[in-house]
Amino acid sequence: MLLDDIFDKLDDSRMHKLMEMVSHHDFGQIFITDTGKERVTNIFNKINVPVTLFDVDNGQINHA
Repeated sequence: MLLDDIFDKLDDSRMHKLMEMVSHHDFGQIFITDTGKERVTNIFNKINVPVTLFDVDNGQINHA
């Protein structure tokens, strides 16, 4: 599933619930795009779910 720039469209409560729902291991692979690395990190830290972050800069992909 691709969630593209979703953090600007939902309030904190809905975002928290959505991330909890899609974080279950039976949900599958999730890709989330956002311009705020700290925002993504904070949300997943709150629900105690590990994530792998990648920075894309000028077409180059770097592990964050």
